[in-house]
Amino acid sequence: MVNIIVKLYLTLTMFRGILITKDGDELFGELTIDDMAHFEEKKIDDVEYIITPTFFNSHVHLGDSVAKDPEFMELEKLVGPYGFKFKVLGKASKKELVSSIKNSIDVALNSGTSALAEFREGGVDGVKLLKEADEKNVCVTFARPSSVDEAELTVEYNIDGFGMSSVRDHDLTFLEELRDFARKNRLMFAIHAGERDDGDVEGALALEPDLLIHMNNASIKNLKNAMDERIPIVTCLRSNAFFNLMNQKNYQILLDYERWLIGTDNVMISSPNMLSEMNFASYILKREKKIFQAATAGFDVFRYNHGITIFHTNGNLYRANSLRSVVRRANTNDILKIINKELIIE
Repeated sequence: MVNIIVKLYLTLTMFRGILITKDGDELFGELTIDDMAHFEEKKIDDVEYIITPTFFNSHVHLGDSVAKDPEFMELEKLVGPYGFKFKVLGKASKKELVSSIKNSIDVALNSGTSALAEFREGGVDGVKLLKEADEKNVCVTFARPSSVDEAELTVEYNIDGFGMSSVRDHDLTFLEELRDFARKNRLMFAIHAGERDDGDVEGALALEPDLLIHMNNASIKNLKNAMDERIPIVTCLRSNAFFNLMNQKNYQILLDYERWLIGTDNVMISSPNMLSEMNFASYILKREKKIFQAATAGFDVFRYNHGITIFHTNGNLYRANSLRSVVRRANTNDILKIINKELIIE
């Protein structure tokens, strides 16, 4: 018999169905919510609800929400330092940027995500924009300063770390100094690597980062070196597909890595909806439990508490009563209730 208790403050409500834990285990029983939420494992006749943790979007760029759906183009031309993205961002007003970020955060929250690791370009000004837009305080903030002096200024805005693009884009001495600054200030140091090819991976690994983004086209040797160092690695399947950079060999290795996470990457090309990311990933990778675990693994890596998402089974999830159904087909319309953050499971 398993009893899971989640501290809440709501009126009495009961949900009979299947609970999918953060590790992907499936338990049948009843979730009762009064001043707390109790799940009691028991035999039930019908699955009326599917109950899951909320999801963690482990890599997103919310700032380019203002430039949705550009034409398909190569990686460097779209998101490189002098690419289409930064030209559009440079022309957008503060009001446009803030409202677009707010909208994308709402899209994420309404689709069952309760926390996002936001990689915020633009130094101090970029962090300020995010803090203004993130009214619900759901973003883990990775700043991208242009110097160590600017990094010192971003710390005043309660950032969580630094999120840098490829080593190709920066002076190596600056990256080393920023990495050291992050360590001294107990901040995370994250970097993009292995997205296009293996050429920037060894430089990234030499920096001993706390988080790696992509690694889809890293060499097998370097991918395994990163895993041996137990560095969390984030995959963004829809983004890789957009740029024609998918690599099944690396994905299949990452599926069995306990520190593998998934995210949605640039909002300009992919919605910040983790259900959509899981749906897509299921058809590429065909291992739903691992995908589900990766969609919740960010709570452990970033040390956040997860909430609860309750899906009804009246429509799209009718006669669907498994983790596979959530990963393959669940969408925002299937969500009955989301209970966000500040939840303690005992």
